[in-house]
Amino acid sequence: MARFSGDAGAVGQAARVTSARTFGQTRLMGDGLRWSLDDEWDWQVLCARAHDASLRGTDSWVPPVEEELVPAARASALSQWYPSTSHNYLRFADGPPPWGPGGRDDSGFLPGCLSFAKEGADGGAVFRVWSGFLLQTPDPVLVPATTEAAVAVEALVKVLAVDSRDPGRS
Repeated sequence: MARFSGDAGAVGQAARVTSARTFGQTRLMGDGLRWSLDDEWDWQVLCARAHDASLRGTDSWVPPVEEELVPAARASALSQWYPSTSHNYLRFADGPPPWGPGGRDDSGFLPGCLSFAKEGADGGAVFRVWSGFLLQTPDPVLVPATTEAAVAVEALVKVLAVDSRDPGRS
């Protein structure tokens, strides 16, 4: 099984793998390797590190918190689902999304996510836990907001334990 670390060669290989496309239930990677849920989590950790590094020292409203958030999610019950980050939120799917290695057209996002922004009293990060789908009708419900990634992760675990029994599709 391929494992990706923070070195440039691995990033290049991961980029080539991500852009490779075949048809069917499972997309093959270079050298006949298959992309697993663990590989997806490894990739998200690598991307979190790179994204946070690009934000440090800038005047962005998006805080560099993915390096803290993604591993916290991976260490929780959320590790059973496929993670996906987008600018300032983390959400989960019941299978690999169609645009990635091993992607499936029948994958659906779970009805809840975490968003984050620099909105704390001290300019620090605030994590928001949402039940429902962001930017869709009906509007999602804000569950809690917290300054701690681990607290937000545990709140999302509780939301998805209830909401994912009858998952919607987005």
